[in-house]
Amino acid sequence: MSPGGVAAVIKGRDNAKLEVERFEAGQSSEDRHAGWRYFLEKTHLKVGMNPEEATHIRQMDLEIRESQAQTLPDRFSNPLRHNYASTRL
Repeated sequence: MSPGGVAAVIKGRDNAKLEVERFEAGQSSEDRHAGWRYFLEKTHLKVGMNPEEATHIRQMDLEIRESQAQTLPDRFSNPLRHNYASTRL
């Protein structure tokens, strides 16, 4: 498994949490100290698929989302900024 890549595609959050714990138990203290961590994310990838293939597909998906985000008009550039109306009931 390469740094920054998909470690495994697992069905079910509880199963995935257990797998992360297993990966973390086998992680070297140097990698842990350097900041390498495992995390979970929902995905459309097929359970059990090759981690290298999953990494490639995930990277392509990220690049597509980034390019789409760059083409959004400026009015959508900050999704945390909203206008609110005060309503009196």
